Amino acid sequence: MEDNAPLDREDAQLIEVRTAAIPHVVPTLRTIVADIAMRQDFDLDAVEDLRMAVDEACSMLLPSSADGKLTCVFSWIEGRIEVTVSVVADTPDHGDDTGLSWQLLTALATSARRTVTPADGRYLSRVQLVRESEVAHP
Repeated sequence: MEDNAPLDREDAQLIEVRTAAIPHVVPTLRTIVADIAMRQDFDLDAVEDLRMAVDEACSMLLPSSADGKLTCVFSWIEGRIEVTVSVVADTPDHGDDTGLSWQLLTALATSARRTVTPADGRYLSRVQLVRESEVAHP
């Protein structure tokens, strides 16, 4: 099965969390991204935006988890944080990319994309977020 694709640079930091696909774990994932953002000197608004973006990404994917598992990869370097949330789904349907949740997600991140890839008779459904610091990119 295809894994999440973090930053390609060798000097990027990386944390991968594999957990149950249940709402109770989302606050932990929000805390992890907030801690990374604060350590990378993101401003408080960007930290909160990242928290909410992770929450939205998880909320979009949790219901479609076929095996009850969720993977979240956090990678960061020099004012850039990437978060990739993924689940294995039974169907390639990945929801409405024009809905309110997607609109909110794209407003909170510098960029966001959603992909579905065939994987061992099922589908790897993935949301990838990128947030860049205003300091890193004036």
